[in-house]
Amino acid sequence: MKNKNFITYSEKPLKLVFTLLFFIAISYAYARMGGAGGSSGGDSDGGDSGLIGLVFYIIMAIPFPYNIIVLAIIIVLFYFIRKKAKQQTILNTLPSGAGIKKVKGYNDFIEHNPNFDEAKFKEKVKKSFVQIQEAWQNKDMSKVRKYISDGMYQRLNVQFTMMDKLSQKNTIDKLEVKNVYLDRVDTDGFFDVIHVAIHASVNDHFVSEKYPELNSGGSEEFVEYWSYLKKRGVEEKDIFSSDNCPSCGAALPKVPGEVAKCEFCGTLTNSGEYDWVLSEVTQADDYVSSNPLVVKAGNLQDKVLEIEQQNDDFSIQLIEDKASNAFLQIETARVLNEPAILRRFTTDSAFDKIKATFNEKEQFVYNRIFLSDVTLIGALQKDNMNSMIVSIKYSYQRVIPQEKKVIKLDTVVVTNTKIIILSRNANPEASKGSLYAHRCPSCGGPVGDTIDLKCQYCGHELNSPANEWIVSDMMTLTEYYNYYAMNGASFAAGIKPDVIDKAMDVRDYAFNNALIVMACDGVFAQEEREYAEQIAKKFGYGVDKIEPMFQMAQNGQLSIKMPEDQKKREKVFRLMEKAASIDGTVDPNERQLLDNMKQQYGVS
Repeated sequence: MKNKNFITYSEKPLKLVFTLLFFIAISYAYARMGGAGGSSGGDSDGGDSGLIGLVFYIIMAIPFPYNIIVLAIIIVLFYFIRKKAKQQTILNTLPSGAGIKKVKGYNDFIEHNPNFDEAKFKEKVKKSFVQIQEAWQNKDMSKVRKYISDGMYQRLNVQFTMMDKLSQKNTIDKLEVKNVYLDRVDTDGFFDVIHVAIHASVNDHFVSEKYPELNSGGSEEFVEYWSYLKKRGVEEKDIFSSDNCPSCGAALPKVPGEVAKCEFCGTLTNSGEYDWVLSEVTQADDYVSSNPLVVKAGNLQDKVLEIEQQNDDFSIQLIEDKASNAFLQIETARVLNEPAILRRFTTDSAFDKIKATFNEKEQFVYNRIFLSDVTLIGALQKDNMNSMIVSIKYSYQRVIPQEKKVIKLDTVVVTNTKIIILSRNANPEASKGSLYAHRCPSCGGPVGDTIDLKCQYCGHELNSPANEWIVSDMMTLTEYYNYYAMNGASFAAGIKPDVIDKAMDVRDYAFNNALIVMACDGVFAQEEREYAEQIAKKFGYGVDKIEPMFQMAQNGQLSIKMPEDQKKREKVFRLMEKAASIDGTVDPNERQLLDNMKQQYGVS
């Protein structure tokens, strides 16, 4: 009878206890997974404060000894929740290069492409990978221009320009492709896109005879994601092994330049109409962090493709390619102080805004500039105009060359994000050329770098959105917050700005940057390695899974990354300071890096 009364008395509190426990556990786990801070940033509110309240309630509401039993269950449960939540980080999902069992989108792709030869495709990937490394080393893209997109061409070309200004060359040896595997297949408008993981190792060195302080490099093993695009349903021809036009059979030009075009029939070999075309290269950490954002953005891709469904020249991959091309030409113009370079593909307002950011007194050169990730994040429909919003994450190091030395504006390579908006008429006219490849979209005639906006052949207004995607704005991620707040109602689809900033957790930023601090003096000592492993374990990283990061830190190949949120930046910086002093002293290089961070990111 006494037991029966206890059960009746405690039934309601127990139900309430476990209901509260469930919701607090869920909220606690998601606080850790969502990148808002949690254990990574040292915060203990949210889930922890709820747990304290729950413990107090249990002690008061449930008679002894049953309250002790419930508390014991809660302690065990929260231990596993905390452990599991710590493991929810992109660094624990970095690829090993071993391949995956199930390729997303592959079955649907094969259903519509039954003659697809995967082994043959992988051979093309290997060939292009090796040939592009050779092109990079020789600063000669003549052999690869036919199968790389205009944006990929610009990625290489802009770096060649910077290397020449710094008397640099890049040497590569012991290149080994260990594995090539398909990671994902997308249907993108009228195109198919295959994302391929390439696991390789190489000895890679940057050498400058004039500025030896810029020399860097070493051996590395890595995984990168290369994206190849082809028009759906067209017969696949092999432009990777042939130097002849896939349309008329004539010999392709030996020095193709900015346009991969047959001189006899006018065929663009890199249009995706004849074979797979390399359109993007993404670093592993950016690939695993950015792609889930797009997936979670509520069928963003479907909505964007619906907007442009009547235009068979549209694909998200091609939009991202144009955005990357535009951005790199803008940055080249900035370094050369030649605004005419960007005039033809920018609106009047965008041109004035970008030109105003050029600094004639501080003529720097990019010692490094490469795009880590280019992702479409939104689409606008307004005033009979479609606008595509693209996030561009890029890594760079700026230097000012002098007679016998360089001044480093950035102590190490840093990473930043810019937003580019491309706009075109909702019902565009047919395009005969790309402004980004110096071709008039109205007549296909060549266009030079000039302030004159009239095509010299047909009189077409070059920066018109009638038949080309024109840069209508470029802004920082912070500016995009305000832009989204003002124009959110006009978005047909989009990712909220704060979601972009949550691609990495605070601990991910902190760990990445701490490794850079420890290795910036040129030595990654054993005690620094051991401390890094301690941090990794504390943050829930698998040490074996992040081994590539240790190698990249040793070789100076990591880049500084910081969140937009100022409070998060302060937390990241504090850990960087601790990492700098782990060996008992703060090296002058480490001090310079920390001081540079203070100035650039406003931390204290």
